[in-house]
Amino acid sequence: MKPKHWSLLAFVLCAFVPAAPSRGDITFGGQARAFAMGGAGIAILDRSDRTTPLNPASLALLNRRVKLRLPSIGLRASGISLQAAIDHLFTHPSQNDAVSLARDFGTRQSDFGVSLAWGMRFGHMDLDADGVATAHVIPNAALITWAKTANGDVQKLTGAERADLLAAAVYSLPQIGLAERISPPGSPVRTEAGVRIKLARAVYTHYIADANNIAHNTAAAPAPELNGGTTITQDGLGMDFGMLIHPAHNYGFSGAVVVTNLVDPRFIITGTDASGAPTKYELQPRSVSAGSAYTSGKIVLAYDLVDIGRAYGPLQHRLGCEYRTRGVALRAGYSSVRGFTGGFGWGFLDFAFGARAPLEVTQSLRF
Repeated sequence: MKPKHWSLLAFVLCAFVPAAPSRGDITFGGQARAFAMGGAGIAILDRSDRTTPLNPASLALLNRRVKLRLPSIGLRASGISLQAAIDHLFTHPSQNDAVSLARDFGTRQSDFGVSLAWGMRFGHMDLDADGVATAHVIPNAALITWAKTANGDVQKLTGAERADLLAAAVYSLPQIGLAERISPPGSPVRTEAGVRIKLARAVYTHYIADANNIAHNTAAAPAPELNGGTTITQDGLGMDFGMLIHPAHNYGFSGAVVVTNLVDPRFIITGTDASGAPTKYELQPRSVSAGSAYTSGKIVLAYDLVDIGRAYGPLQHRLGCEYRTRGVALRAGYSSVRGFTGGFGWGFLDFAFGARAPLEVTQSLRF
């Protein structure tokens, strides 16, 4: 297919994929380019730092300059509005908040989360701090019935109502990425390899709000696994590994493999589920992904097979496209698990949205 035909195909895809904006998932900066493309992009050939969070091997494509990166912010909400999720994430993260969550969002299970990242690049090395947090509000059948029918009247509580607020976060302070070309000099096909070493901490909490808490607006009780405390904390060392293979001129087809947590930090929390049954949560298991991309002039097409070993759930097919014109990049994509996504880039600004846009190239918390 001629380059002009690839350009036309990419333009049509980016213009007509139904990736309508949603209050549920918004990403700014950092990985927004990949999220707008359905989460695909580990094999994209890019000299703008947009691919390095997905595949550390792409650091070897960059120049030797020092560069301060823009912060990356991602917000996700399901079952509640994004505004409500922001309020509960940043305004009321406490035991009392578990009660207000039970009152406000008792009609269904609600999930919300946030991801943050910021750092610097020093040539083929980067130094980043990042974190991701996820929370689940799980009402039981009695609370769902009360929330749907009682209009907030606490006199109609039966005593059987209960909601579980489970939350987990993993953050790295810091993580260090390194990459270099490993193919022979002058080779028409180039290969880069890179690693990302992560000094990380995991934090888990679980509160239970019952009918008495809801009726009197008292603090929710810590779950039994907290042993009277407020959190369970674990420290670990992890390492990601990536490889990238492509033509020497950086155009055409390229391929990549990424192993997330090749060195596993072993964040395994022994907790309880919403029924009180003992449960183990492995927050960040090892995951393998493979991808390919096509780059030509104004367009980029990408396809990834994510989590081939199904460590986080079903095998994911992710595909995306980007069309650049007059300094503006139009992007769209699709994930077999997350649905349609879209977004744009303008200069150093990147923005992504979607009904269930992924926070990471794999879901970074299995929880």
